[in-house]
Amino acid sequence: MIYLYTFFYSVLLIFYLPLFFLRFRGKKREKLDLAFRLSIKLPATSEEKPCLWLHAVSVGEVLSLQKLIGRFMERYPSWRLIVTSLTPAGIRLAREKLGSRAEIWPVPVDLPWALQRFFRQVKPRVLALTESEFWPNLIRVARKNRVPVILINGRISERSFYRMKRFRRLFLPVLNQIQFFLVQSERERERLIEIGLPENRIMVAGNLKVEIELPRFEDSEKFYWRQKLGLGERDRIITAGSTHPGEELKILRAFAELRKKKKEVRLIMAPRHPARWTEIASLCSQPALRWQIWSRLKNGHQFEEPEASSWEVLIVDTLGDLPFFYFLADLALVGGSFVPRGGHNFLEPAFYGKPVIFGPHMENFAFLSRYFLENQAALMVSEESELLEVFSRIEDEELKRIGERARAALKELEGATDRTLAVLEDFMKKKED
Repeated sequence: MIYLYTFFYSVLLIFYLPLFFLRFRGKKREKLDLAFRLSIKLPATSEEKPCLWLHAVSVGEVLSLQKLIGRFMERYPSWRLIVTSLTPAGIRLAREKLGSRAEIWPVPVDLPWALQRFFRQVKPRVLALTESEFWPNLIRVARKNRVPVILINGRISERSFYRMKRFRRLFLPVLNQIQFFLVQSERERERLIEIGLPENRIMVAGNLKVEIELPRFEDSEKFYWRQKLGLGERDRIITAGSTHPGEELKILRAFAELRKKKKEVRLIMAPRHPARWTEIASLCSQPALRWQIWSRLKNGHQFEEPEASSWEVLIVDTLGDLPFFYFLADLALVGGSFVPRGGHNFLEPAFYGKPVIFGPHMENFAFLSRYFLENQAALMVSEESELLEVFSRIEDEELKRIGERARAALKELEGATDRTLAVLEDFMKKKED
């Protein structure tokens, strides 16, 4: 079966490469790193130092590794740490956030010859995959090289679970090559057992994303930027982060209705893909909202112009600035949850003690969203009218208390990093023995 997978993967790769080039190099001007992905260019050899290899698919997974990597390098400064990612955005963020502590590389394509060259060069002692990165050849080549494979921060969504269960004969041989599973919640553990994995290879470690390391801003920074953005003392901010098509117009319409009664409220919208800012600007014209883009203000080009402070909607067209806008907010809305995209990380606004709203589609954070709702530390809304109702309560003391409970709930869930590191250490020692 693995040979059939490799054949079809190779065929799809040949057809996908031109599209990949057009999408990332042509439209987004991203580096493709094809020489690295095909293992033509390789990292330096790992002869002197033992090596740990962590793989994270994209931005969210990369961010979840920050505390774990920091703790690992404190304890094992003599080890070499390699972090790979699949997407250009994930690679760029990893280089920015983790580049001083780890070597960052694009993950090789899932073909045996490319992976074997990478393994032969870096000689990892342990390979740790994050969340649900079940690449058949990557796992197979690791085991062929006698490298133990561990899943950390494991997540099995409902959709993935039914697919794995239905095609158990295809998935189980791959999963059985992973030696240990550290999963986010009891639900993931039960799903893996139902698929056919033994209980003694699965442990509930918690969610690494709970222990996110975000910038800690000073109140003086908030005061400075509120002035720069032309905000008055009574102005309140709603930050809508990681939004997708299909939910943005709903948010903008609710906000436009709110503005009819509360002129002192502003909306900051950060689309999941910043290059879509032109689409957001076009949507703003439908409810006739004045908009501005963040990069112009951030670079200081228009602060002196009158229209710079007259915006009603600020569109964030940059990567990496969303945590700051959550810090600046009085109310946070997390996107990808009002359309069936599984939701995005609502723990960032919770980190800053902000009241959080999300929609009904939170499958990617099923356990955490349920936990926060049960502890009255977040709000879920479905309809546009409900959204308007919550927006209109932006100055209510109860919303502030929800934000305080969100920060407390986040604190209560800590511990995943220590549990994950303990298991990694066990496998590192076993490999040495």
